[in-house]
Amino acid sequence: MLLTRKPESFWRNENMPSLTPLTGGTQADTVIVGAGMCGLLCAYMLRLKGVKNIVIIDADEICGGVTADTTAKITSQHGLIYTKLWEGWSESAASQYASANENAVRLFREIIEREQINCDFTICDSWVYTTDEDKSRAVLQEAQTAQKLGIDAKYDIRTELPFSVKGAVKFSAQAHFHPLKFACAICDILLNDGCRIYSQTAAAAAADGIVYTDRGDIHARQIICATHYPFIDKRSLMFTKVFQERSYVAALRGAGQMKDMYLDCEDGGFSFRPQKDLNGEDMILFGAYDHKTGHEDDMTHYDGLIEEAARLYLHAEPAYMWSAQDCMTHDGVPYIGRYEAAGDNIFIATGFNKWGMTSSMAAADIISDMITKGGSSNSDVFSPDRRDIRLQAKSFIKESVDIAGNFLTHLTPADDKLLKNNEGGVVDDNGRRVGVYKDKNGRIYAVKPVCTHMGCAVKWNKDENTWDCTCHGSRFDYEGNVLGGPAMKPLERITDNS
Repeated sequence: MLLTRKPESFWRNENMPSLTPLTGGTQADTVIVGAGMCGLLCAYMLRLKGVKNIVIIDADEICGGVTADTTAKITSQHGLIYTKLWEGWSESAASQYASANENAVRLFREIIEREQINCDFTICDSWVYTTDEDKSRAVLQEAQTAQKLGIDAKYDIRTELPFSVKGAVKFSAQAHFHPLKFACAICDILLNDGCRIYSQTAAAAAADGIVYTDRGDIHARQIICATHYPFIDKRSLMFTKVFQERSYVAALRGAGQMKDMYLDCEDGGFSFRPQKDLNGEDMILFGAYDHKTGHEDDMTHYDGLIEEAARLYLHAEPAYMWSAQDCMTHDGVPYIGRYEAAGDNIFIATGFNKWGMTSSMAAADIISDMITKGGSSNSDVFSPDRRDIRLQAKSFIKESVDIAGNFLTHLTPADDKLLKNNEGGVVDDNGRRVGVYKDKNGRIYAVKPVCTHMGCAVKWNKDENTWDCTCHGSRFDYEGNVLGGPAMKPLERITDNS
């Protein structure tokens, strides 16, 4: 692989505000758990609608999680979602989804203009394409459905991609931006207006009117869970409704210019969007290889990206490479709104299905309306308590079978292999399964390869040098420390005496 340093996103060059942890209990009108894009926007929209006493907490730093690993597309075009919703659910559901996401694109533009935020915001068109003749009719149908819903959509086969397509649908006047520049500006606005934001403050549990943290309890009228994967998942059974996927991105220099954003209509297909580097030179953010977290195969996904990039762009080289983790729902629609299974005044925003930027704004608009006005005209389609399973059944059955198998994986024999330096895997230690990582100097780190969330097996991710849960997507570093939830406790470490 041409990239020699640790994978890290281009956005992380931005210096975010350094904040302090909560020190003791406090109270607020609204407490928001999660200080990523969604949490910050929820606070911003609540502030616009009259709620001032707001507390935001995060277990890490501001926007230190999935927001920093996005491709940062701002678009209402989410694959072939509109035909799927219209035919599989209802015209009303498709209309609400379109309205919420079209509003989200508009709100980004309005906020950036009103607050004069310098965040590389660029208006462009967004395309979903296919190279398969058999899929071209579905792409054409998506264009027609989007037009019926009032979206400025057109069907075409002429694109700027480095290969020909059999069909493509274009949504006009979408956008892309630098997410951390935008988030940094929103954070400053909130702090200057009296919002209290605390880093390194982990929520452990929540009930009506209270969030329990490792730094003190927070009492509030409303609780918003904007933690990517909800930390309240066990009591509310949210783990049965969402699963997590990883995808991989390379920021390519030398690939030429690109004006618009593109996505293959097939899962795991190519994604493209333009971005200027720190010197103002053109890059293309090139993504591919979606897979369920913890289900890596033998390929190295970064090497695969480089090989595909070299095939498409003769002189391209990766300036940055990173991976993203996304919460997915079985019907392709996020869960946004009051979640009665968790509590009367607990709101959640999760399952953004790889469209985190637009969905964050849609969630902030909907939830802030529900809190300040008692409801939102676009809330029904996103309801966390929705009962319509027509679009969920196939995915739910597939994931249920997969999870059932992975609960038992840690009971089966491990691989009998010798690890080289800088390799990891589950090995057999006198009939016992042990998760082992051997660093570049030969030092060994051993853990029990069982996720502390619900007891599923973890698998070694050689792209990131992490242990990833095969069921619900928790991630741990090679020492077993938690990198991402829903797990809250580290993996059990194994010593010579264990």
